This record gives sequence, C-alpha cells and structure tokens, in this order.
Amino acid sequence: MFKNLLASKYVLFVCALTIFSACTKQEIEERLVSAPPDTVMPASVYADYINKSYILVLGREPDSTERASALSLLNAGSLNQQSRYAFLDVIFANNDYKWRQINKWRTQLLNSTDSTDVGFQISVFDVLLADTAYQAFWSVLQVERDRLEVLANIHPDYVAGTVSIRELQKVFVNNYFYDQINMGAANFVIATFQHFLSRNPTIDEQSSGVNMLNGSNAVLFLQAGSSREEFLDIFFSSNDYFEGAVRRVYNDYLLRNPGSLEMATATLKYKNTLDYESIQKDLLASDEFVGIRK
Repeated sequence: MFKNLLASKYVLFVCALTIFSACTKQEIEERLVSAPPDTVMPASVYADYINKSYILVLGREPDSTERASALSLLNAGSLNQQSRYAFLDVIFANNDYKWRQINKWRTQLLNSTDSTDVGFQISVFDVLLADTAYQAFWSVLQVERDRLEVLANIHPDYVAGTVSIRELQKVFVNNYFYDQINMGAANFVIATFQHFLSRNPTIDEQSSGVNMLNGSNAVLFLQAGSSREEFLDIFFSSNDYFEGAVRRVYNDYLLRNPGSLEMATATLKYKNTLDYESIQKDLLASDEFVGIRK
C-alpha cells in the first residue's frame, strides 16, 4: 500500500512537470505579470492618514462620526487620489480650519492680540478724536482708527470666504498693533521678511523698504513705490512671498524644503490662483504624506 501511494505521488509530480515544461518562457512571464498585485492597504494606514490630516488642518483628532465618514470616503476609492481630495475637501470646509489660520497668524504677527484688544484701542482713538486738545493729530489718529476697523472686520470676512489668507496676512501687518510690536520702519521691514520669507532682507531690500515706508521713492522686487500701502502691495504680490508660503507648507506637512521643480510648480499655481488651500491639499493628498512608497 505504501508503495502504491509513492507511485501515485510520483505520477502526479511527473504530470505537473510535463505541463510546466510545455509552457514556453514567454507564457510563464505573461502569467506572472498578469497576476493581480496586492493593493490592499492596512487599516493602520487609513487611520494614521485621517488622524494626521485632522491634527494638521484642524489642530485636533476627528470625533467618531468624522472618523467613520472619512473611512467611508477613503474606502470607496481604496485611498486613491480622488478619495483623498474628497476627504480633504470635507476637512477644509470646516470653519475650525479658518479659525485655526486666524489664531495661528494672530499669534505669530500680533502676539495673540484679540478682538477685545482691538475694540478697546478703537475706543481710545474715538476718545482722542473727540478731544479738541488732540485736533492737530486727528488726521493721523483717524488713519490708525480706520486701520483697526479693517482689522476688526477681517476675521468674519475670512471665515465667510470673501477674503483670502493673503489678504488676512496683509491686514495683520498693516495696523497699530503690528507697528507697536515692530517699532520703526527698519524693524517693520525686517519683521515682514522674517515672518513671510523666513529670511532677513538684504541691505538693498531693507533700504528700499524703509524709504517706501517713509514716503520716498524706491524700488523693491523690481517694483517702484513710495508709501506703506505700496510697500505692502509689492511685498504680497512678489514671487518671494509666494515661494515663502510654499516653503512653509512643505515644512509644516512634509518636514522638508521643496525641491526646485516642486517649488516652481507650487509657486506658479499659488500665484496664478491665489488658492492657498489647494497648495495645502496637494501635499496632504500626496503619497509621501500618506506614507506610501512606490
């Protein structure tokens, strides 16, 4: 009986060998290539991606409902690009995103000055504007009050989507409080370069900026200007500003500087569309952020 079992196994082995030998090399390669790849993502990849995205965009983890909704969206597309953007659209539509941006820039630029501080300072200017003892300064005081009024209204406008992040940043540096924090034209120029370009101005850039702020004609980033408003217009429309924004997003989300091609592509997109959120979404939807290695 044992011999019969061995004989049966031998016959099966010979048959299998005969069939395999009958396949040409090309047929074997085609069968191997046509085998379906293993595209199943571990559940941990989905969970990590959802948590990281929520924390970076909203500053918190998702609640149970948000997590379930996110998993449904991402599972529907097996975590492909389309499903990632659909998931990110939901996060960025949350008002928490806009307020997180407001608080981030208010902290960095205005030392966390809030609406109460702004309202109080406006009331101070109102008192001075009603006092004839300060009549000689009324024109200056009115300018300062008007700038604070714009600052007070920029928050709801940004949350409502009627102004961009670039306009928010511009207002955050064009007010009484930013001037007090960075007193003097030279300090003002240095601060704007450090905050948005992550570098100090060159000697020529600083000189041009100071001259503009003081009302003299000067050229900055190949653009002529002679006032604070023109300095800010030139600065926030410069290629350097858009590059600084792209560099910041790469460091925040991917913990590295962009490469030359990445910088050129993202800068051009941001400059042409003024859509800061789309630059953020592009990085959050990337394989690198998800943790997928090709």
